[in-house]
Amino acid sequence: MLRYYEQNGLIQSMRIEGYSYRVYDEANLKRLQQVIILRKLQIPIKQICIILNNPNAATVVEIFKNGIKELDSEITALSTIKLILDNFVKEIERIVSLDLNLDFINGDSVLELASSLSLIKKNIKANLGEDCNTEHGASPLASEANERVGTLSNLLKSADVLNKLDNVRVVYMPPMTVASVYCQGENSEEKAWQAITDFIKENNLIESKPDLRVFKIAHQNATGEYYGDEVWVSIPEAFTVPSTFTKKRFNGGQYAAHALDNNGFEVALGLQDWINESNRYQYDNDDNLSRCDPPINETHSLGGMHLDLLEVLNFNNFQKPNFEIQIDFMTPVKDYVLSEEILKEIPGSKEKCGYKARIVTKNKFRIMGFTTVMSGGVSIDGFIEEIEKDARMDIVNKFRKPGAPILGFSSHDLDSQIRGGWRFTICLAEPDITNTQVFMKHNPYIEKIDASRWLIFEYTRKDAFDSHTACQMLGYTWNGVVSGSFMAFPNDTIKAVPSSFTDMNSIIYCWYPIK
Repeated sequence: MLRYYEQNGLIQSMRIEGYSYRVYDEANLKRLQQVIILRKLQIPIKQICIILNNPNAATVVEIFKNGIKELDSEITALSTIKLILDNFVKEIERIVSLDLNLDFINGDSVLELASSLSLIKKNIKANLGEDCNTEHGASPLASEANERVGTLSNLLKSADVLNKLDNVRVVYMPPMTVASVYCQGENSEEKAWQAITDFIKENNLIESKPDLRVFKIAHQNATGEYYGDEVWVSIPEAFTVPSTFTKKRFNGGQYAAHALDNNGFEVALGLQDWINESNRYQYDNDDNLSRCDPPINETHSLGGMHLDLLEVLNFNNFQKPNFEIQIDFMTPVKDYVLSEEILKEIPGSKEKCGYKARIVTKNKFRIMGFTTVMSGGVSIDGFIEEIEKDARMDIVNKFRKPGAPILGFSSHDLDSQIRGGWRFTICLAEPDITNTQVFMKHNPYIEKIDASRWLIFEYTRKDAFDSHTACQMLGYTWNGVVSGSFMAFPNDTIKAVPSSFTDMNSIIYCWYPIK
């Protein structure tokens, strides 16, 4: 994305000799934030170029007015959908005691209303209407809390609703032999692509293998540390590759795929959200690196590697003038099978890492609660004190089941990254909420967590506990696909969360996702 923004003149990077990363000064970071916000406002890249590079206010106003017109059309279409669904509900409720006759759907009035549905141009979810209804009907307490979250948070949340991925495909990738080139350092992606392109030309590979496929894998770990780029091209099994290349066997497998547009990072995040929400698939945390042989080396730094693929779908046309590149982003998935959530003690864990630890495989679950971004001097203690004072903690306690723990979720997302911090959420797991429907009216932060294995460490406030180090001492790797870890405050040790922060001996459990 940064390269694409540079190509369009939106930002500029600098180079430092011997350093492989692009470097951006404060002015360009500010410009990057402006680009991201304008994209969240549904402004196309070409028009963002005009806005940020044009001092003519009238031109900028005209672009925004056109955006408003499009939104007005979409709002009208959504209102129409809502009206039709309301009519359906009323009609079905009226005849609920009779055999259901769907002839009413063909009524002239409904068809007339439905004719306006062609106004919809973007992928807008019906739950946008639900969000609006919830917000308008929220209690003064919830409205006040929502106001504190900030305009940027609300903007990102709204954009997430608008940009939900609908066209995700789950595909089976067949096994194939590939020639692989791996480049590190400055311009590693461009170097790897050029090497593959030259290899294909020199060996006339398009003629000998017209069904060739080309893939790129970015070598980076879960924290975003970058180690270079690897590019594959499928080849005949008996083909000999030069010494600068590696011959590999890609074992194939199941992938969730979506077309990559000019907002690649949003597609990647959207695909992860889609997997989290899916009742049929989960991310393949443990086995994805074994999908090629020899496997990609697991990085020793935090989070490790995962085998996401970028495929150029029409490489045969790659060298043609004005060629429009089409790329799929693919991430490894496996069928979601419900597990028995059995906690197992890890023998000798206290001797190995200094703390008692257990392990469990958990199914997908949803959390609901209240959240903030930790940046600009905000602290966990300060946030907890804040939600105690404004009674949001009372809401959490009111809706949890007896004995259920309060959870503190420390996580990362696009919102927190833009604001230069991380997210902290006081929440409950959905099964622990006595009345989910009523709890929703308080406008909570909601997140669905994908199925994963978890280490559960037992410690106290006075301990200098480091979950990453303890995990590595037990021989596991952090599952970076799950965006954070939990602190669980047991019900029998606290009346409200802040007391656990003053009682240095109270027990806390760390839920740490692993692969």
